[in-house]
Amino acid sequence: MARAGVNKVAANICTFGILIRCFSTVGRLDLAFAAFGQVIKMGWREQVMALNQLIKGLCDGKMTSDAIDIVFRRMPKLGCTPDVFSYNILIKGLCAEKKSQEALELLRHMTDDGGYNCPPDVVSYNTVIDGLFKEGEVDKAYILFHEMLGRGFAPDLVTYNSIIDLVLCRIVGMLEEAVRLLKKMSGGGLQPNVVTYNLLIDYYCKIGRCTEARNIFDSMVRRGQNPNVTTYCSMLHGYATKGALVDMHDLLDLMIRDSIPLEHRVFNILIRAYAKHETVDKAMAAFIEMQQKGLRPNVVTYNTLIDILCKTGRVEDAVCHFNQMVSEGLSPDIISFNSLIQGLCTVGEWKKVEELAFEMINRGIHPDARFLNAIMDTLCKEGRVVEAQDFFDLVIRTGVKPDVVSYNILIDGYCLDGKMDESIKLLDRMVSIGLRPDIVTYSALLNGYCKNGRVDDALALYREMFSKDVKPNAITYNIMLHGLFQARRIVAAREFYMKMVDSGTQLGINTYNIVLGGLCENSCVDEALRIFEGLRSKEFQLEVWTFNIMINALLKVGRIDEAKGLFSAIVLSGPVPDVITYNLMIESHIKEGLLEESDELFLSMEKNGCAANSRMLNTIVRRLLEKGDVRRAGTYLTKIDEKNFSLEASTAALLISIVSERKLREESLTAISRHVKDLREAQKESTFSDENNKATAIGRDIQEIYDKLKDSSLPKGLFTKEQPWKDVYITELLNCIKEEHMKDFEQEYCLAEKIEWATEDTDIAVGDYVSAWYSMLWSCAQELKHGRHYFIALGEIYRVAQILHLSLQCFKPWVLAYPGMLH
Repeated sequence: MARAGVNKVAANICTFGILIRCFSTVGRLDLAFAAFGQVIKMGWREQVMALNQLIKGLCDGKMTSDAIDIVFRRMPKLGCTPDVFSYNILIKGLCAEKKSQEALELLRHMTDDGGYNCPPDVVSYNTVIDGLFKEGEVDKAYILFHEMLGRGFAPDLVTYNSIIDLVLCRIVGMLEEAVRLLKKMSGGGLQPNVVTYNLLIDYYCKIGRCTEARNIFDSMVRRGQNPNVTTYCSMLHGYATKGALVDMHDLLDLMIRDSIPLEHRVFNILIRAYAKHETVDKAMAAFIEMQQKGLRPNVVTYNTLIDILCKTGRVEDAVCHFNQMVSEGLSPDIISFNSLIQGLCTVGEWKKVEELAFEMINRGIHPDARFLNAIMDTLCKEGRVVEAQDFFDLVIRTGVKPDVVSYNILIDGYCLDGKMDESIKLLDRMVSIGLRPDIVTYSALLNGYCKNGRVDDALALYREMFSKDVKPNAITYNIMLHGLFQARRIVAAREFYMKMVDSGTQLGINTYNIVLGGLCENSCVDEALRIFEGLRSKEFQLEVWTFNIMINALLKVGRIDEAKGLFSAIVLSGPVPDVITYNLMIESHIKEGLLEESDELFLSMEKNGCAANSRMLNTIVRRLLEKGDVRRAGTYLTKIDEKNFSLEASTAALLISIVSERKLREESLTAISRHVKDLREAQKESTFSDENNKATAIGRDIQEIYDKLKDSSLPKGLFTKEQPWKDVYITELLNCIKEEHMKDFEQEYCLAEKIEWATEDTDIAVGDYVSAWYSMLWSCAQELKHGRHYFIALGEIYRVAQILHLSLQCFKPWVLAYPGMLH
């Protein structure tokens, strides 16, 4: 029956086109060619469609050169003219094989009428633009886009998305261009789709502007575009990177409500976020939840977990999860091995490191010098140069050949650790195996010598470097200049600098900063100023750090007006002042006693978007306290508290010193009380540890202050024979109690009532009165020793002692009459 049906239906060109496509799709190009042979035998002229299917099969099979041969040689012989689809298939095939330059040439062939009068279409341009972009040829892609516009082609949504992606991801500072393209796209009747929104959201999240990203997200929803899992992952990653975990959780809830599947990417983001900003336990909980939801962790998930476990010291747990990954049939990649080996190195498990290195090789992952260098570099940056050396020796035993970079990392590690002899041994070792030290090698050694005060050795090595035909770079020059200035070898530094200038070496801003800073530190401010002014006159691009160096130097030598002039120059036309610039000027104002001007400058700084840091606020507080302006210092102490900064040790010590000298004023006590967090913690820990017990030391200081205050409560000359009439003192005392700051004491201790009693019954009443004040003093002292409000209590002791001091003066006649009441 079926055969009869076949006999009745004649195959046509479409039938063979379908056959060729099917054979090509399953990789049977032999059968596809056979089918095309039948087309030729049948003598059909409309062969382009069938040939296009054959060309596509060749391109899909990475046989683009054969496909090109068909288009440019075979098709003309067959009397068949390629169409735009033929060319587009070739262009796509070339781009897929990362031959975008050849694809661009083919596009030019079409536009120059070499393509059998077959001009390109928007798909042709889109494909080449995308190919160039993916191969990093950003400029060429962007130029081609404008060429496309110039030839009158109307970009479609795919074109705009490619160009917006190119502009946002690869061209720095082109956000405005992306916005312009969006407006142009909308003006042409094209509305952004989910891909467009995803590009914008991803960009904003990557630069840390999650608020703008969320605004775009909300706008996208309002316009009827449904966010997909990529949209959510970009937002989640942005929040996670910033540590905005509350926002991350809110978005995750929204994602679940919108029935977006929680795939591996989502959990990988959550795991890394929890590990970085909260606890590893939360990351582990997310890992478990992932499995409970039926998602099997992939290699990326395990790599994330292994990495964070190793970095937090839980190397044994990392090993367990590595083994679990293997037992589940997943193959560890080089990232898995890198993280685990690095973790094992940090805990000195060298036997396991060796086993793991050989397991890598057995799995077909051969460690190379880059693998070795990556781990050694991390270890050296953590100050673990010995572990880096051990790993270096171990990996060499597995057959890995270190390169110059490997030795440079170790040499630099030893230099920074002050072990110059070990560095020189490594230099000799690398030379002995035929590796030639480069400028990085010598720069590391020179830096080591200079940092360790061995400038003569550095100079000798510098000369040796020239004899080995290794030319210095800017970094090398800077190292030597800085070393000479630090060693106060000012003449040698000057000569070195002049040789650089005379040799025509292009000096960068870093070099000039070193020269200016070195001259200023060696009391050559005028010389530094001449160089600085010379740079300004040449319109050399100075940075704010350069101005900071000069302003600081001028302030130190008392040339305040010149420093102010430089600061004004920055504000008017120079680089944007930073927190260091403002700190220098504000500190100078305070030293001059220009306190209102310093406050105004601080407010101006905040208005200009420059935020004060902890160091600046602590410096301002210390300078104000030294000036005796406790009220103003209290304002900046409040700012420290608001920003959750800590008091520096020198600031806290100065505060305690001022209290002990009775310089605290009442209005500053509240502000100061907010800054006892460290002291409170010390008090809490004092019951568990006697080591470096700050609380005990503070307690002793406070008791000493209390004793001095108590001893000084009775003024000198109290027991003299000549005393003023008591009514004068009573009137003065009653007026004092009516003042605003005495209200709380009056309510609690009924001082006015006790004074009235005192006029009638001096013996009992005055004793009771004095006893009341001493009770207050004693309770403050107890709070000081055992409680948490240190500065409050200290301030209250001071105030109570002062009031008692005044009271005793007012009651001198009765005290003289009944001196026993004070005991």
